[in-house]
Amino acid sequence: MVDADHVRLGRIAGKLAAARALPVPPKAFGARQHRFKLGNPLPEAVVAEFEERHEVALPAAYRLFVTELGDGGAGPGYHLSQLSAACFTGCPPGHLGRPSPYLPGPRYPEDWEQRHEEPPGPDRTFLPGTLTIAHHGCSLVTQLVVTGPARGRLLNLDYEGPVGPYVVEDAGFLAWYERWLDEAVAGYDVGWFGERLPLDEPGLIAALAGDPSPERRARAASSLLQLPATSADAWAALADAMTRDANATVRATAFDCLRSRKRKDGRALANAEAIADEIARYARSCTPPGLEALAMLIKATLADVLAELAADDLERRRRAACWLAGLAWRNTVIAPAGSLGDAAARLLDDAEPLLRLHAVTMVRRARLAGLEPRLRQLEGAETDPWVRFELSRQPPSPGGFRSPAAQDFTEEPPF
Repeated sequence: MVDADHVRLGRIAGKLAAARALPVPPKAFGARQHRFKLGNPLPEAVVAEFEERHEVALPAAYRLFVTELGDGGAGPGYHLSQLSAACFTGCPPGHLGRPSPYLPGPRYPEDWEQRHEEPPGPDRTFLPGTLTIAHHGCSLVTQLVVTGPARGRLLNLDYEGPVGPYVVEDAGFLAWYERWLDEAVAGYDVGWFGERLPLDEPGLIAALAGDPSPERRARAASSLLQLPATSADAWAALADAMTRDANATVRATAFDCLRSRKRKDGRALANAEAIADEIARYARSCTPPGLEALAMLIKATLADVLAELAADDLERRRRAACWLAGLAWRNTVIAPAGSLGDAAARLLDDAEPLLRLHAVTMVRRARLAGLEPRLRQLEGAETDPWVRFELSRQPPSPGGFRSPAAQDFTEEPPF
């Protein structure tokens, strides 16, 4: 393994030199600043001291990179972070030693923080077991898992938003870095690198057509548009997925890709609204209903979400409650009278903490004044730390809400 990593390290060094020597520099995001140059390698003693101080061993591939090739500089996002600046919130004691809970697979849902992280507080350990490897703008980051079942892998997330963690498919740091370098030079879209599946166009088409995971099929569809060019075969595969895939979200994703083709080849998708209506009908016919697809199509309604809240499956109810919390600050004029308040009242009495937490958010965001006494009762009895945190927060100011008459919530996706 070490020999293979050294071979790859030498290959990366050669590719970086070749990128710097190009007469026309690649236009990849961040390249204008880092110009494909790395910082100086770190002495072994510096890395060993870092590991001893944090009581961890860095993943071997990353450790090799920073000690033999370079510390910070050329890389995804704005640039690679230096090891000394890679600790989120300064790496308090024990931060890196605590295992990261995130696993490879689908992207974690919108309420990932409430499910897997500690609530804010002076002693909080946020994103434990990870180092911040790259910043991509706003609160989009790539973390390297140092401790936990995904050790050595990279994960992308929006740490201040609803885009939950996603462990990218590259097997480790060097594979991830070399793929970025190859794609940046080849003209791929490398913004928020790692979101695209690490496959060529034939591989992506095959994944879109036959991968058993709906989430991976949808990601294959989106990945096709990040290639430097998209062939007629790829457009045909997207059209087939849009009408025939068994999963409504895959259909909606393919639709979204085809609708954007005018940015790629000048051709607009014909009958787009009729196709969107057909996918929406299909999404509502599925069990469970394809709420994510409806949201992507801008056709999700409060009634759609309320129906899911009555499901027997706990995960479906969790998702519906999260979406209701997202809807709460939008217009509810067309909803049945009292429906949002009734739903929040039921959830406040639920045995599941996550449902209670989303109910508190709903009451505060929608300004359901009739339920404020119930929140005050809950403050004295609640034991879950996240629900207690949400109860302790000040209600948002009126200026943070839109007028109920200003917008129908079906005009934009609520999630």
